[in-house]
Amino acid sequence: MIAENKKRIVIYGIAALIGVVSFIAVYGVYVLNPVYDDWLLGRGDLTQHYLGWCFYRRGQWIFPIGLTNQLAYPNNTSVIFTDSIPLFAVFFKILSPILPDTFQYFGWWGLICFILQGIVASMILIELQVDRLQIVVGSLIFVLSPIVIERMFRHTSLGAHWIVLLSIYYFIKHKNTYRDIKKTSLCWGIVGGLIGAVHMYYLPMCAAFAGAYVIASLMKERRFRIRYIMPMAAFTAGLFLVTYILGGFSTDASPDSDGLGEYGFNLNGFFNAKGYSRWLPNLETYQDGQYEGFAYLGIGIFILLIFAVIYVAITLTHAKKTCNRDVVIYMFIYTVIILGLTTFAVSPQVSFGSRLLFVLTDSSTLTHYWSIFRSSGRIIWPVYYLIDIGVIVCYDRLWKLSGRKRSVALMIFAVCTFLQIYDMGKKLASQRQTFANKVTYDCPLKSEIWNELAERESIKHIVWVSHNIDYGPIMHFAKYAYDNGWTMNNFYFARGINVNEDTRQSVENLNDSCIYLFKTDETEYIVGNISDFDLNFYEADGYIIGTVFPIVY
Repeated sequence: MIAENKKRIVIYGIAALIGVVSFIAVYGVYVLNPVYDDWLLGRGDLTQHYLGWCFYRRGQWIFPIGLTNQLAYPNNTSVIFTDSIPLFAVFFKILSPILPDTFQYFGWWGLICFILQGIVASMILIELQVDRLQIVVGSLIFVLSPIVIERMFRHTSLGAHWIVLLSIYYFIKHKNTYRDIKKTSLCWGIVGGLIGAVHMYYLPMCAAFAGAYVIASLMKERRFRIRYIMPMAAFTAGLFLVTYILGGFSTDASPDSDGLGEYGFNLNGFFNAKGYSRWLPNLETYQDGQYEGFAYLGIGIFILLIFAVIYVAITLTHAKKTCNRDVVIYMFIYTVIILGLTTFAVSPQVSFGSRLLFVLTDSSTLTHYWSIFRSSGRIIWPVYYLIDIGVIVCYDRLWKLSGRKRSVALMIFAVCTFLQIYDMGKKLASQRQTFANKVTYDCPLKSEIWNELAERESIKHIVWVSHNIDYGPIMHFAKYAYDNGWTMNNFYFARGINVNEDTRQSVENLNDSCIYLFKTDETEYIVGNISDFDLNFYEADGYIIGTVFPIVY
């Protein structure tokens, strides 16, 4: 047993090293510099995540501890809704007094995700008794998975696919662990807590396996016992406790159902390369937003799939000899998981390519709750990983069944892994070009008036008066506000937060501690026409600035 544990530790160490090397090869080392933040600015969602952390760090501690009043002043909002990786945000806010003024943790978060992706993938393959050398090589397939590369440093907290793999791992271990209620409850409680501390979109993905774990226990025992529900109860408790502590229930955020169906999984998603293949083309989709359901498997997996199909065909011919009750239970549950998650992912509008096939439901009640996860295409990720795992395991079983030399099996597997990485080589090179070189943030606010305003000690707050949030510009204004120690009345949040009433009160009670920003392409604003405001107006960089005091610049 000791020797076996040592072998496992060696495999985990190699998988972790593969994660480190892969990360640096794709993203370079500059992103790991905690005081270098230019690479995080002017980058859309990535900028939202970083500035969310900056404002959260600067604000005073509020209970629940994930709240800040800096971004929707005077309202409290949770760091959950800026996707700033709350787990790290809270930890580093505690350390804030000893940290430099400029500090970012997003590069290290990415590195840790790559390491854990490799480790947890190897844990799964070890549990499924895959050949050790194939585990080491195969971990690279998971570390450089197209769906991880697509998310990392775009929706950065959604790069933690190791959380999904961890849920799969715990379910795979079910047969040997389900009677150890204390240990399994702790494990599933940790998964629930991680979801609350990282990103809520992992909830339906991981809950599918937590629920399946309970169902499998009840089916195997052939009777209902409360103790077997405890893992799911612990999962739920961990999720709600962490979400509460981080202020997730203290922010008046509402789901946006407008995009439900637009961001679903297209049924061509597993082979729609979307720029990730040297050889396969980009395919049409029914909705532009179906990039959220990106799930390209890769050339290497497609080749391995041929071997997997052969193995399944052979196995089915001997199904009566090899099939037992446990196999039936697990195969049934895996089928339900795959069908359930796929149904969730395709959203109400089921499409293949550019064609709409049918609409699942038009129930307004169901749509309301479904819209909490309106980017439903992401929910296909566990199915994606089950395919990867199944293909690798079936390939391994086929060669063991054939009795042929393992060296040949390893060589073919290594070639497939090489083709998998080479296939997406251009995309990886593009990512390196984007992130591995040092950049300098160029703020588009060039007018001298911004310097004049920054020198006024009375200003403490920016009031964005327009109806609509300009995704890019509000990030530049947020950076400008943060650099000057000001608060914002509005920000780009992951879920809509209504600040209209507070904005109205701000404009009705004008004072010299605020500057008021208007978009030039609007004629009416949250509180009426611009002519209704008793302010001095100045145009700068395509925006109108309102102040109660005159400005000379």
